[in-house]
Amino acid sequence: MRRLPLLLCLSLGACSFSPANVANTTPTYSKPAVAARSDIPLTLILDPQAVHDNMVLSGANPADIQQVNLIVTRDLKSALEAYFSQVAVSTPASAEKVTGHRVVTNVKIDALGWKTAVDHAAVGTMDWSVSMRFADQQKSFYRFAEHTVGRQPITEWSNTEALLQGVVGEGMQRLLKDMDAKGIPALVAPAEAATPPEPSPSSEPPASDDG
Repeated sequence: MRRLPLLLCLSLGACSFSPANVANTTPTYSKPAVAARSDIPLTLILDPQAVHDNMVLSGANPADIQQVNLIVTRDLKSALEAYFSQVAVSTPASAEKVTGHRVVTNVKIDALGWKTAVDHAAVGTMDWSVSMRFADQQKSFYRFAEHTVGRQPITEWSNTEALLQGVVGEGMQRLLKDMDAKGIPALVAPAEAATPPEPSPSSEPPASDDG
């Protein structure tokens, strides 16, 4: 039987998005070229109250989405490694013990969904936010919150993972661009190289004044 166009199929209730697992996605985006990544350790908090392991694709014809936490532990971690040389994922309890000159990063994923696109296609959407603060400070020095719209349209209702792949890749791209635009790489730039030591005194005996 010939398949109905995606949006018509969904609107008639004749089909629904298929279940998906984030583990089966490979989001792509461009990472910036930086002269030197920050040497300040970054702790990325995975809070199960802010990022659920499993979610439902919101809107009409919902679908189950598994391993949503990988958007944080795999995708966001990889994106932040463009600017930070040390990125570690931690639980909220462990993060409370983080001290010293470190960056603590919180992330929240409020919703995963979809919207119509051109040519009877659909793209993914993601409502999410990221905040950063230094471990010895309560006030955040960076905040990012967005309703991201994916850049990878799908035309078949069974291709939910491609829908997610497109919006997660777009989300990471927009986060990195926003960090750059707000000067975060310069704020956490590695310390300048230490001043080279003075040359040691020559071991040769001083020249004689006799002459």
